[in-house]
Amino acid sequence: MMRRTGWAFMSFILLMGFGGVAQALEPDVVEVTLPFPADKVKAAVTKVLSEDGYCGVEWKDGAQIQTGYRCEQPSIWDWMVKGRFGVVRSKAQASVTPDSNGNSHLRIQVSSEGKRTMFDSWGPTDPQVPQSAGNKLRLIKNELKMVSHPYTTQSFFAME
Repeated sequence: MMRRTGWAFMSFILLMGFGGVAQALEPDVVEVTLPFPADKVKAAVTKVLSEDGYCGVEWKDGAQIQTGYRCEQPSIWDWMVKGRFGVVRSKAQASVTPDSNGNSHLRIQVSSEGKRTMFDSWGPTDPQVPQSAGNKLRLIKNELKMVSHPYTTQSFFAME
């Protein structure tokens, strides 16, 4: 009797663990119109994405950019972090289209994938705050000097 109960319990646990429906997450998207020419906005987007570690930051057709996965700084603890604690990787896409008034329409999309252990497969997840589309827009606005006092890490720690 105990064996049957044990098998039934294990079957229930396995079904509950693997029987869930995967929920597809939408990518993080920000669309905004900026009062700058398209060339200046493209330069700011290129600088922000390159400095943030995205691989393959190149404009295609003069108006769209699609990066590779964000490159992390290698460390001797990578095997433990990736195998034990899981990781999140992200890709970014941006498009800049000029407006008739001299403005530019900017669209930023960040897609993130994550896994908990090295045995899990990659699945969609919410982007981490530093890689979110809203944070990319903030960095681009800082680069374009749209804000009178840009908020950066250096300005935060320099404050008394």
